Amino acid sequence: MTAQENARPELKSLRVCSADGAAADLLVAVPSTARIGVLWLPALGVGARHYEAFAAALAEQGVMIAVHEWRGAGSSDRRASRACDWGYDKLLAEDIPASLAAAGEAHPDVRWIIAGHSLGGQLAALFAALNPHSIAGFAFVASGSPYWRTFHGRMRRILRIVPWMVGLVTAICGYYPGKRLGFAGREARTLMRDWARTARTGRYQDTAEGRDSEQALAGYAQPLLGIRLSEDTLCPEASFEWLLGKFRSAPIARELLAPVDFSSGLANHFSWLKDPQPVAERMAEWLRSFD
Repeated sequence: MTAQENARPELKSLRVCSADGAAADLLVAVPSTARIGVLWLPALGVGARHYEAFAAALAEQGVMIAVHEWRGAGSSDRRASRACDWGYDKLLAEDIPASLAAAGEAHPDVRWIIAGHSLGGQLAALFAALNPHSIAGFAFVASGSPYWRTFHGRMRRILRIVPWMVGLVTAICGYYPGKRLGFAGREARTLMRDWARTARTGRYQDTAEGRDSEQALAGYAQPLLGIRLSEDTLCPEASFEWLLGKFRSAPIARELLAPVDFSSGLANHFSWLKDPQPVAERMAEWLRSFD
């Protein structure tokens, strides 16, 4: 894999259907040549189109990237409601596999890893652990466990309260009205209850037909990259390390990016989306070891 300087990657959309008929667009950035590809999972409440700059930056490094669209967001034909609900199990068993299959079918000569941002990093971790033979590796950026004990000060107090609030709000509304509450988007009640459980306990509920998720994470043995942003208050170092600590068998590469690494002078949870080059370069460098 070599950096594609001044390349103009092609951006295209593939319409992907899950087993139950739910459909969404998969945004794909295609470099002139690529042997490795990244299936990218967005943060909670963030549409795939917000990662266009990152997709272009990674493709310019010679890495193909396919940005998954979460059920209920952006181009998805579903919206959370009392009658339309889903949780981590649906995303892991149906939606993510559908995107990976579509990317693989469109580009059969490419080896794929799975990666994500924030909640996308957590779900990428679970998918990699539960489906290690489907991917060649796993990475995350600005992600970690939402476990309240890994936070301090105001965020710790918030995370003691929010999980209980999620249960109450979703029981009343039938879904989670995140835009009105200032956290996430319009989200499915079961998905938010799954998130809240991890925030309370630091553990992931068993998924994928009852398989032990924590055991699967501990047994995952393929390459893993974690990129942390030094000013990220939503995924601080302890949160980042709590998630990495679940991987007891994997060879782990850690990267830390600080404000000095970015032209914007910012290194927080979302700032890198507008200034993605340093993240793309670190990920591409790690992926060169796959050749």
